[in-house]
Amino acid sequence: MTSTLTLASRLADLDDEALRALISLRLPLRPKIDDFFDLAEALLEHPSVQHALTGLDRPTLATLAAITTGEDIDEADAATAEHLAALADRALIEQGESGWVAYEAVRERLAAWPHEGLPGARQLLTEAPPAALAPATSDDRAATDRLASERAFQSVTAFAELFGELEREPARELQKGGLSLPDGRRLATAMAVDAPAVPVAVWLSERAGLVARDGSLWLTTDAAEQWLSGTTAQRWQALATTWLEAVPPSIRQLLRGRTHQRWGSALHETLAWFYPASGEPLLRSVERFEASAELLGITAAELPSTAGAALLEAGPAEAAAAMSALLPAEVDKVYLQHDLTIVSPGPLVPSLDAHLRRVADVESRALASSYRVTAASLERAIGAGETAESIRAFLNSVSITGIPQPLDYLIDEAVKRYGLVRVRAHDGDERVRTSVRSVDAGVIAAIAVDQAFTSLGFTRVSDHELVSRFPRDVVYWALADARYPVAAEDPAGRIVGVRKRHAPATDAVPTVDRASALVAHLREASATEAAQSPEAWLSRQLETAVKARVPLVVTVGMPDGSELEFLLEPTGVGGGRLRGRDRKADIERTLPLKSIKGVRAP
Repeated sequence: MTSTLTLASRLADLDDEALRALISLRLPLRPKIDDFFDLAEALLEHPSVQHALTGLDRPTLATLAAITTGEDIDEADAATAEHLAALADRALIEQGESGWVAYEAVRERLAAWPHEGLPGARQLLTEAPPAALAPATSDDRAATDRLASERAFQSVTAFAELFGELEREPARELQKGGLSLPDGRRLATAMAVDAPAVPVAVWLSERAGLVARDGSLWLTTDAAEQWLSGTTAQRWQALATTWLEAVPPSIRQLLRGRTHQRWGSALHETLAWFYPASGEPLLRSVERFEASAELLGITAAELPSTAGAALLEAGPAEAAAAMSALLPAEVDKVYLQHDLTIVSPGPLVPSLDAHLRRVADVESRALASSYRVTAASLERAIGAGETAESIRAFLNSVSITGIPQPLDYLIDEAVKRYGLVRVRAHDGDERVRTSVRSVDAGVIAAIAVDQAFTSLGFTRVSDHELVSRFPRDVVYWALADARYPVAAEDPAGRIVGVRKRHAPATDAVPTVDRASALVAHLREASATEAAQSPEAWLSRQLETAVKARVPLVVTVGMPDGSELEFLLEPTGVGGGRLRGRDRKADIERTLPLKSIKGVRAP
């Protein structure tokens, strides 16, 4: 008979890495696990067993069903051996003297499945899968590729707009989860997508390390800047790689065999058969993968594109090559117009687009985008380190029409105007952390009465200076976002560039490996127990058997060196002795613990 007793012994014999892996797989860690018997009991509780069974695929469950029903198992078969290993690694079965045996709690849980609307052992062994998904035709694939390439280009553009908008103003995550409604709408407008696509894009961006949360705020990371410097195909490849890595290996394998078939409801039916216990959580997960695949052009109208098929079958590099052949050709020249707009005659090379955004504001995004140069956009560029010469050199290098005179004048005016307002950091006094100065008293007066800055608590100390208790960067960006000609200074009065806050590429809060911590605790408890009393492990085994009313074969050492075995039903342990009823002799026995050499299940 398998039991808590035998499982606890098996757990104690595992090495640390195997034990850590088992705990990570099986146990939603609980605070009160003091020894291997507690761990064995936790693993054999029905919710824990159900948790383990939920993640198993149908072939593995069928192998388990064969074990519980006594069916013959071909252990020489590679697939069967893999299934057995998966079950053993999850502590659902163990190798007995006569073959593989499922723990009693596992057999009970599987036997209860038919009453819960899940397939029983016989169904797992005999129920045929749903009909094969219908294959795609060549006409379907051609139309799919056209639509997929459009979506790929639009999605790369949308992600760039997402990062730009988060750079301008972070988005707030609600305490209950999800973006705040105003921020969700703002991001959807900036990205030119429907509102449901925004959470999908944020989820994918977070997995790619392009955005991260700092407290309740979503911010871009330094990795987003690197992503923005790549070509459209490189940007798409990074997102597609993240999508592929997010798909669980078992589902990825299932999708890999269906790259020429339409997904949707037929795929859901197949997955429901393949993972019969996963239910709604699996469906929600798959729907998110499908939504992100549609967003990226990995699929279009539920059918994998050529690039999507290559992604699943060959990998990201081959997929990017396939998608690159479908994407529209990029241009590296633009038209600079007298009304201060800049028009791109086609998709602009991403590196040029990123540079243009430093000196101009985006007005429209499509295959042919347009930008507008303003005094504020030029001042923003100067604040980031540009000069009149560098701005003119860049615009001349990309312009088909040269630099129109109105734009030339605006550049000169922006350079003269830049730094009219100076924001300087102060050290030492927490009540005055920042000063705002200007040679133009009228500008200082306007800032002092501007209701947008009420929260900054400005105090006017002279006609030309205000002070605030807030840090310099907070004050700087408030003024810059309000389009004041502001420059930042260090405490010595030198002009310095100020970047908006970026989140770290990974979570800066240290994470605790709770599985490893529990393993260390179990080892320490075992060592302490062994040091305190050589009989401690045996006592804990016997206490567990008494509690579970499990019969045991007890081996007792005799004074002459021989050993006797008794089949006992333990009734109590105390005072250094075991009490139990001898099943064969039908008498009560009391055995000294120091004479007991070992116990095992009958």
